Amino acid sequence: MKRIGVFVCHCGVNIAGTVDIEKVKKAIQDYPGVAVVKDHIYCCSDPGQGLIKETISSEKLEGVVVACCSPSLHENTFRKAAASVGLNQYVLEIANIREQCSWVTEDKAEATRKAIRIIRTIVEKVNEDKPLVPLSVPVTRRALVIGGGIAGIQASLDIANAGAEVLLVEREPSVGGHMAQLSETFPTLDCSQCILTPKMVEVAQNPRIRLMTYAEVIDVAGFVGNFKARIRRKARHVDMEKCTSCGDCWNACPVRNEPQMPAAPDYDKLVKPAERKKLDGILAAHAPANPGIPGEEALIQVLQDVNQEYGYLPDYALKYISQRLGVSLSRAYHVATFYTAFSLRPRGEHVVRVCMGTACHARGAPKVLEEFERRLGVSRGDTTPDLKYTLETVNCLGCCALGPVVMIDADYHSVTPGDVPGLLKSARSRGKSS
Repeated sequence: MKRIGVFVCHCGVNIAGTVDIEKVKKAIQDYPGVAVVKDHIYCCSDPGQGLIKETISSEKLEGVVVACCSPSLHENTFRKAAASVGLNQYVLEIANIREQCSWVTEDKAEATRKAIRIIRTIVEKVNEDKPLVPLSVPVTRRALVIGGGIAGIQASLDIANAGAEVLLVEREPSVGGHMAQLSETFPTLDCSQCILTPKMVEVAQNPRIRLMTYAEVIDVAGFVGNFKARIRRKARHVDMEKCTSCGDCWNACPVRNEPQMPAAPDYDKLVKPAERKKLDGILAAHAPANPGIPGEEALIQVLQDVNQEYGYLPDYALKYISQRLGVSLSRAYHVATFYTAFSLRPRGEHVVRVCMGTACHARGAPKVLEEFERRLGVSRGDTTPDLKYTLETVNCLGCCALGPVVMIDADYHSVTPGDVPGLLKSARSRGKSS
C-alpha cells in the first residue's frame, strides 16, 4: 500500500462554507494508506502548492489526493507541482468535493459525509494507480488534407505556410468544391470566384503542397505522427502537362458508351417555319464566308442575337441552335446559364439591374432593391405580369464611386429609395428597351 497524502482545500468559503473541514480531516487521517492529511484555504495558490510539494518531500509520499474543485480546473496545476519534486504526476488525483458536493446541498452534515466518501474513493484509486511515462514518437512533418473545397484549400495553405508538406486530395477533377458553384457570398455578396480563384492558384503554385485531384483516399493506417494512406488515382486518359481545359477531349473521347445512347431528338419539329427562318438567318450571319453550320465557336454570338431578338432564349431555340451547331444541349444550356446577360425566361420591356456589390451594398443598395420590389410587386429575378419590367441584381456595374447604382436598360443611375418612382415612370415613357 502506498504512502498517500491528502490535502483538503477550503476554496475560500466555496467548500468550507458547507463542508466541515476538521471532521473530514479526522475521518480521513486513520483511513488505510493515508500517511498525512493537511488543509489550506487555497491549495491552488503558490503557498498551497508549496505546502503540497514540501509535504511530498518530507513525508516521502508515493501518492497524493487533493480534495478541491473539478479536475478540469486545476488537475494539471497540482500534477506539475508534484512532478517538480520528483513524484510521478499520474499518481496524483483530484477528489471533487465542490461541484459534486458542497455546491449541491445546503445540509452541512450531509455535505461533510459525502465529502468523506468521495475522498476515500479517490484514495483507493490512487492506491491502484501506476506511474506512467508519456510516450515520445518521431513525427513525420507531412499532412494529408482530404477534400479540396474552400476549407481544405485554406487548411492546406495554413499548414504549408507553417513549414510542413501537404498532400491535398480531391475526388473531383478540380478543387473548389461547392463554393465554386455559388454566384454570391455572404455578407458582402462578392462573387465566390473573386475570393476562391486566388486561393486555388496559390495552392497550385505552393512548393510545399502536392495537389492530387480526381483521386480518393481508400485506406489510412499507422499511428499518431506516422500515418500511411493509400490513395487511388482515377484514370484521366489526358496528358495533364498539355491540358488547357478546352473541353475538346470530351467530344473526341471514345469511351462514352455511345452505342447505348439514344438517338438525338430531331428538334426541327419544335420550331415553326417562320421561327426556323429567323433562327437560320441568325446562324448564317455568323458564317458569311462559309454558309451552313458555323460551328461551336459561334455559340455565344448566336445566343446573343437570339436573346436580343426575343428578349430571352426560348427553350425551342436553344434546342434548335444546339442541333444546328453540332454542340450538346448541355453545353448550350451551360453557356446560357453562365452569363447573366442571357435569360431563359421572358424579360420585361425594361430591365432594371440593381448593383449589390460591396460598395453599393454598404451605401444602401438593399433598401433600393426593397423599394423596387415594393413598387413593382415582384422579387429579384422576376418579371411583372404585364411584361413591362424585369428586376435583377448584379454583383458589379463598374462605377462603385456612384453607389448605390441601378442600370435601367442601357442607362446608369445613382439612386436613393426616393428616386425609384421617378425612374420607373421615366422608363415607361421611353417605350421599349433597345
